[in-house]
Amino acid sequence: MGKKYYEIFEDLIGSHMRNLILYEYNSEQKNHMYHPYRHNYKNGTEELLASFMRKYIYFYAYSEREVEDAFEYELLSNLEAAATFALQHRLPKRNGSSNGLYSELLLDLLITLFRGNVNKLATRAIYRQMSDNQEIKGFDGLHIVTSETENELWLGQAKMGDTGYCLRSIASDLEQKTNMLYTSKQLYFVADKEKSAVKEALEVLKKINMVSMKAEMRKLSEVDKASELNEFFKKEKIKIVFPCLLAYSSPDVYEVEDDIDENIKNELSNLIEKFDSKFDSLLDIEYQVLILFIPIRDLEILRRKMVEINGA
Repeated sequence: MGKKYYEIFEDLIGSHMRNLILYEYNSEQKNHMYHPYRHNYKNGTEELLASFMRKYIYFYAYSEREVEDAFEYELLSNLEAAATFALQHRLPKRNGSSNGLYSELLLDLLITLFRGNVNKLATRAIYRQMSDNQEIKGFDGLHIVTSETENELWLGQAKMGDTGYCLRSIASDLEQKTNMLYTSKQLYFVADKEKSAVKEALEVLKKINMVSMKAEMRKLSEVDKASELNEFFKKEKIKIVFPCLLAYSSPDVYEVEDDIDENIKNELSNLIEKFDSKFDSLLDIEYQVLILFIPIRDLEILRRKMVEINGA
């Protein structure tokens, strides 16, 4: 039997990044869950982080099973080349140093690197229209967590930029996209198209697609279709998690190496003050808002290095 997805990831990327380039802190549970990260203090860390983010593009763009197949056929010996292939054949065209690929990629990378036992609910291929390769807007990340004690759908949002932009944009997304009407439209679209995800994801998507088809046959309104999905989540005891990544420029955090941990604590306190009294009634089913954040010393260096691969 060939290597499994997380083994491949660990060998090629994870073991080279975890606690070497990126570090995580303990999460803090308030009304929402807050999870801080930081990068290494050493000069050149932004370039190194960008390098591994580029190498992760293939993992981000393809399903677990597709990554396993590519590894078996020795197609991942050059991850930069694999990333170029993914950009050309799988990902929508989003050029420029400020495109949203970087934040979405980093969200997916952090989840894979530090969370484990999370699988893709859907791959990026279904988010583009074949006619013009333009992206169909939706959540920035779709994942599933299944175990004896967990049954969760993770519907992510990710922002990268200056602090004010990240705070405003994440707050706006939580206000506008974390409702059952928006969620149902996105999941009904995905459920009808995803074919390559892991078994657990395909089983959930199949059930969601059946809910969608029955609602269509009954000619229900969009609101009533959303209510049908809401009832499905209740019946299946599925919890919705909204992971929200803020990757923002913050050179002050890294000004003095010995002060980084204390600075991260201050950043955490500021985010709790900003978000914790809000978003307490988004859905009438079980849900959680998960705020992930990582200050980046020089965001422009990271972006420039990302652009170096085929104009990503």
